[in-house]
Amino acid sequence: MRKERLLVVAYMGTGKTVLARDYSNVIDLDFQDYMYIYDKSIRNLPLEKRKGKTELRTENSEYPNNFITKIIVELEKDKIVAVPFIDHVLDAINSDKFKQVVNQTRIILVFPYFNNFEEYVERFKRRGNNEEFILRRRKEFPDLIRLFENLNYEKILIKPNQFLSQALIEYGIDLEKKNKKDNS
Repeated sequence: MRKERLLVVAYMGTGKTVLARDYSNVIDLDFQDYMYIYDKSIRNLPLEKRKGKTELRTENSEYPNNFITKIIVELEKDKIVAVPFIDHVLDAINSDKFKQVVNQTRIILVFPYFNNFEEYVERFKRRGNNEEFILRRRKEFPDLIRLFENLNYEKILIKPNQFLSQALIEYGIDLEKKNKKDNS
């Protein structure tokens, strides 16, 4: 029996990476590795350290098609796919290409409580994001709130001090915990 296809579109800093690390049926796909081609001087840095290095990246002409293709491949493997909640990612999943290929996909938007942005600033700092990244998030946050409010998908608001895994479990999503040996 085919599992339900699930795409989780969650705001930055909610815990997509940790979710994928801890649960075997989840993959974290960040658009950055599909949208940009990084300068060789930073290509080997962890993603969080590369974010915000706008002067050391160029646009990838294959984006968003390469990203959509990867999402589809992972959904077809019965993975819960977690992607960032940002306008151009939402444009990609609302595209005709995505809709034509991915039928019966449940899409859930996940966003923090609107007055809780400063908690996310601290999360960004802890994971190593630079000030440029944080300033862009601060500037776009009000627009993303309006986008979240106006989109017609299932929605979860993450409570203060809550992370994505907790919110999804509370919402009734079936997450398959990895064995200790799977994490090594």
